[in-house]
Amino acid sequence: MRRFIPFLSLFLLCPVVAEEEPAEKVSRNAAVPLAFSTSSMGISLGAAASLQGIGQPQAQIVGIGAYSENDSYVGFFGGYNYTLTPQSRLFFDAEIFLGQFNEQTLYIDRKISGELPAGSHGSDQANVVHTEERHLELVGKARYILPMGAGAVLGPRQIEIRDGLPVSQREYQMPPMPALTTIGLESFYKKRTVDTLAQDFVSQGLSLHLDHDARNFLPSPTSGYRGTVKLHRDWGDSERAAYTKWELQYRHYFDLGASGWARQQALALTAYLSDLPSWSGGSNNPGEAPAWFVQSTLGGWDRMRGYSGARFHDRSALFYGAEYRVVPTWQPQAGIPFINRYNFPWYELAFFGGAGRVNDALDLGELHRDLNWSAGMGVRLWVENVLVRVDLAFSDEDSGFVVAVNQPF
Repeated sequence: MRRFIPFLSLFLLCPVVAEEEPAEKVSRNAAVPLAFSTSSMGISLGAAASLQGIGQPQAQIVGIGAYSENDSYVGFFGGYNYTLTPQSRLFFDAEIFLGQFNEQTLYIDRKISGELPAGSHGSDQANVVHTEERHLELVGKARYILPMGAGAVLGPRQIEIRDGLPVSQREYQMPPMPALTTIGLESFYKKRTVDTLAQDFVSQGLSLHLDHDARNFLPSPTSGYRGTVKLHRDWGDSERAAYTKWELQYRHYFDLGASGWARQQALALTAYLSDLPSWSGGSNNPGEAPAWFVQSTLGGWDRMRGYSGARFHDRSALFYGAEYRVVPTWQPQAGIPFINRYNFPWYELAFFGGAGRVNDALDLGELHRDLNWSAGMGVRLWVENVLVRVDLAFSDEDSGFVVAVNQPF
């Protein structure tokens, strides 16, 4: 069984970034020690801190650092929700990530004659590169709230909260939550150095995002929907391929009501489609192929969690997912020493499944044939207004734990 924890997943106090403020927001500064184990780092120790109201009342700064037994390390710094004026609709975020992973497994094509390209649909699980890998990522974001729907009046969306959860809209026949629509522009630089190949893989460019969000409660919705469109462009240079990539994702939530043993039950569904129209796909033209981690990917902590990160990657990807989520009435954490020092009103159980595949062309018929699958169960912890997710996922190739921040969809 593998174990993997993405770097942002290490921090129990990491903000719900690129979202509107959740209800019952608690303004506080906090720090926490970290101890974790991953397949690429081994046993690791570190620390993380969150500072709110630095420079501006609504702003937040996050810092993370960790070092491991095999001399791997991660470091992250982020600043979120900064504005030019107090009543501005424009928000700015910035992130920087540094990491070295000395026991990494990557599905990068090794050009073995007669085999499918590594990471493509049907490719051999053993067609991997074992290597040391270094990461550098720089991201700057600007988000603008459109003056419509929930954004007609600035400020966090107000909903009635009872013991950390929203009052059931179905029970009280409340009107649907109005949608918040935002448009964002992101500048990114992503570099990965693969020592075994003695090669740097770089992607840099701009991303345009449009998000239409009508969820009733951001940490764990029971009704509403969310649709997202993303367009990415890297213009390339003499050493890297140019590419254009688009992504579509839709999520819908159904309130299944409460019961004697459940405070809240919900069914969450999602559909995702991605394509790189500027690339013929399949690694048949390596000079035209962008880096594997920016292709259309499946595997990791959000889509097909039973596979390692970017296990599948190609020109196009399709994914369908479903989760049943339930908040039990039995919530004993308030009586547990040390844990009761934190604002921890509820935990949630989840049972999930998903299916999808990648392909070397945007062919919806082919993308629906011979789908790979993944399923599992998990626990979600609402701690200090941050949702921490721990999932145990399975597939026909592998199984493992995923620890992450925020719901997968």
